[in-house]
Amino acid sequence: MILNSIDIDNGRGKVYLVDTVALGNARAVACYLIVDSTGRVALVDTGYASSIDELLRSLATLNISIEDIDWIVPTHLHLDHAGAVGHITRGSKGKGKGKIVAHERAVKHLIDPSRLIASVKQVFGDYAESFGYPIPVDPEDNTIIGVSKGGDGHTINLGSVELRCITAEGHAPHQIAVYINCNKPMLITADSVSMLYPDYQCYIPTTPPPSFDAEQAIATVERLSSRLDVKMLLMPHFGISSEPDAVFNATKEGINEWVGIIRQLLSEGYSHKAIEDRMVEHVKKGGMPPPSYIINSIRNSVKGIITYLTR
Repeated sequence: MILNSIDIDNGRGKVYLVDTVALGNARAVACYLIVDSTGRVALVDTGYASSIDELLRSLATLNISIEDIDWIVPTHLHLDHAGAVGHITRGSKGKGKGKIVAHERAVKHLIDPSRLIASVKQVFGDYAESFGYPIPVDPEDNTIIGVSKGGDGHTINLGSVELRCITAEGHAPHQIAVYINCNKPMLITADSVSMLYPDYQCYIPTTPPPSFDAEQAIATVERLSSRLDVKMLLMPHFGISSEPDAVFNATKEGINEWVGIIRQLLSEGYSHKAIEDRMVEHVKKGGMPPPSYIINSIRNSVKGIITYLTR
């Protein structure tokens, strides 16, 4: 479902917000489609494998097929962001043409997702079936470019618009963000910023297991906010913000707050389940509980912070 679009390249190109309707939930997981004035196409994130049909329906409304995608940029390996990469590279005729840019630590798992699948099953159990599973990307048929940590990133030249892919570790060690260099510079944040759902307006840290690192996450936010001229943030969870400083600051404050609360609860002997319940209560607005998919996000973020604190 196409929910929004932003003009770029003096109105000759567009960035589209695509709602993947993840697990049947609207406005929960977004990906972003960039179409420049030359007609070249980049897709940043893909959603779950189980969302592939919804994604393809959205592209079809713009007369774009899998074979029209020139670049695929999975910001990180989590299945709500990269679950459908392999499916897209197969194309409708068994072979797509998209080049892939990903964090250097993600490349081997795109080629062989077996360890990724095992990790997802370990964390989510039988519920992982609902995500759908990634399938391998064939390196002989697809060019895969790894973005190195500590470098200048990798620049995709679509034709009239440049996308700079830069590392953004912390939420995960294999994450990148995408800077769109245009008349109104934008950053596709990946999960470097907190979740801010349209249907439940409060900031929720994106701190999942197994590899969340608070220091790295905060350092990434500080680097992105200080080194990039950004006017708009394009967030996967969920939507577009024209107040980047507010989002960046709320992200840092939220991580510090949640880590402090959970550290205290652990020291007081609370069980992991009890801590999750306490943080769901912490998020409640005016006594109104969040929707179930947001509760799942809260519990997952708590698990990640507990893992980080006890690692």
